[in-house]
Amino acid sequence: MSENNATALPFAPGFSCDLSYSGIFENVKYLLQCAYMVPPAILYARILYVIWVKNRKIYIQHQFFVIYSMDSVVGLLLLLLDIFITRFYVYIPQFCESSSKFFLSHPILMDIYYPFLNYLHCCQPLIQIFLTLNRMSSVVWPVDHNKIWRKNLSFIIIFILITPFLFIWNTVISPKILIFYFGGFYINYQKLVPWAGMSLFLMILRSIAVGITVVSTVITFWKMTKMRNRLKKSEKTLCFACAGTSICFFIPAIFEAFKALNSFWAKHWMAYLLQPFAWDVLNVGSPLVLIFASNQLRGHVFGLKCSEKRNSTKSNSIFLTSNSLTTSHRISNFKK
Repeated sequence: MSENNATALPFAPGFSCDLSYSGIFENVKYLLQCAYMVPPAILYARILYVIWVKNRKIYIQHQFFVIYSMDSVVGLLLLLLDIFITRFYVYIPQFCESSSKFFLSHPILMDIYYPFLNYLHCCQPLIQIFLTLNRMSSVVWPVDHNKIWRKNLSFIIIFILITPFLFIWNTVISPKILIFYFGGFYINYQKLVPWAGMSLFLMILRSIAVGITVVSTVITFWKMTKMRNRLKKSEKTLCFACAGTSICFFIPAIFEAFKALNSFWAKHWMAYLLQPFAWDVLNVGSPLVLIFASNQLRGHVFGLKCSEKRNSTKSNSIFLTSNSLTTSHRISNFKK
């Protein structure tokens, strides 16, 4: 959410719960949002189960899925926070008074929740950058791809886990507050360092992620023109995934840019209303893009044995297994 105080919001009632909102109507809005957030949360959990438990021997060999499992954990946690905390206390006004008093009397909960929320938001673009580079390198350097990523995987994981602290430090040291709106409230902070706003930092991170994704997609298309037809056909899934991921990151990046660069929009009530839905595009869309792009993972996640058999027969899953591309590349060179 924004870093502005409650008085900047034209609809904010001040520093107490607004009893004028219809409890039932607000509850319906909450349930409607849960209706599209719960399925991808379950899908995230299922993907993690497939990667790390059910088909661990298959996916653990590929660095892409090790990194993507981090994205799944982050996406799952963000959805759970939205469902059980963030939007619950916004759209369930029946609990506003008692819950707000509870958080104010236990500030440690706010001190943990808000920095952790922004930590997860910062992890997402970092993970996306490495996922995109991984997919691009599997096409550009098919023979050495696995070796390069296996060697640097530990560093990449540590980098993703530590780097967000460079951006969320102001949320850690700043006092946390409650902002009341829509009959409920959400947790925010009063910036101790005025220039270090999360909107600016997230805009920068997501813009970089979008830029790298776009460049990687262009390079992939260029590389595909030099591939044999069999490899070019199988590489289409990679292009669709990159395009879908670009859209998922582009929408939140636009909202972050508006909030960081436009002071009027940063204080407008529409920014507070629409920004969570911009985040939903990313959190809800990410697993759907991967499931759509990968026949093999889709078969494992939904238990489609016929799909798994078809994938293993046709060997058409470059997006899933960079080994298949490496093997195909070597076979092609041998035939030459």
